[in-house]
Amino acid sequence: MDYSMSGARKSRLGQQVRGRKPAGGESRGPGDGTTMYDPQYQQQYDIYGQPVPQQGGPQPQLFEDTSGQAYNNYGNQGYGGGVDYGYPNTRQGGQQGQQAYGAYPGNMPGPQIFQDPMVANMAMQYGQSLASQGREYMDKKIEKYVSTSQIKYYFAVDTHYVMKKLQLLLFPYTHTDWSVRYEQDTPVQPRHEVNAPDLYIPLMAVVTYILVAGLCLGLQKSCVTGDCPELLHRFSPDVLGMQASSALVWLVLEIFIILATLYVTAIQTHIKTLDLLAFSSYKYVGMIVSLLAGLVMDSLGYYGVLAYCSLSLVVFMFRTLRWQVQGSGGTMEAYSVGNKRRLYLLLFMSGLQPLMMWWLTHHLVA
Repeated sequence: MDYSMSGARKSRLGQQVRGRKPAGGESRGPGDGTTMYDPQYQQQYDIYGQPVPQQGGPQPQLFEDTSGQAYNNYGNQGYGGGVDYGYPNTRQGGQQGQQAYGAYPGNMPGPQIFQDPMVANMAMQYGQSLASQGREYMDKKIEKYVSTSQIKYYFAVDTHYVMKKLQLLLFPYTHTDWSVRYEQDTPVQPRHEVNAPDLYIPLMAVVTYILVAGLCLGLQKSCVTGDCPELLHRFSPDVLGMQASSALVWLVLEIFIILATLYVTAIQTHIKTLDLLAFSSYKYVGMIVSLLAGLVMDSLGYYGVLAYCSLSLVVFMFRTLRWQVQGSGGTMEAYSVGNKRRLYLLLFMSGLQPLMMWWLTHHLVA
């Protein structure tokens, strides 16, 4: 059965609806099922209450076309955002990509993000925390083998101490008081006690020795082939590394021999390992002076200055180590009582220095 309305019925219904006027001046709206009697209303809305397009005007669009912006603004929701989060949007026109905060191609945060003071402060604090953690870790590792406070003690020097110590190394004959003062069972720092050992002068002396050795080799020429058609300089960049390695190996070997001697002879002393390192490295001062004399006065000046510096170092070592090996007395009568091993130890440690000075410098003189 066809329940649809016939065309005649639709026509009569439309005439009845359009023919009836609103009673009492009341008006009908587009939602009451009829159209308004006003002809102007009939031009704006149809019988279903939908707007009627005007001739020559823009067509109404029910839905906004966002197909072209499907993925363009997705990456802009972060920095350089497409979402304002309640804040006013200050970007205009085609400068949206350039004004995006820290935007890279692809709308990713770039280096400009560190221009923000808050981000820069956070990065600085994070870096400082990492540095402090690394320093604490290294301090803990070093404390297992050598105390940091002990190392600082050997570098507590000043200019006055360095000058007095160099004078004592080269001219020890007039010095009378070789004892080291103590404060509450702790030796006085080197800056206040010229007889205290330090590691600043030995460190600087080793570095200077390597440089002077390179200078001596650079001023010398040698024959590479048998017929010697041309003399070449003995210096090369590898020489500095070889000299540094040789000095380090012989220094470690010397300290090991002294420690082994102390262990075998069972001699109880107040000498520490760092004290031995300092006393064994003072010889580089005399080696530097000898090499410089060899540059000025050739081999004759080298051997003459080397002999004097060796004798001065033997006197310095013997008188200084006497207080360290024996203890508080420091007089030769203590050795004649019966403990001759300490005397032999002093002579061995003191006599070893001239031999090492000659061995490390004789090949550097023409």
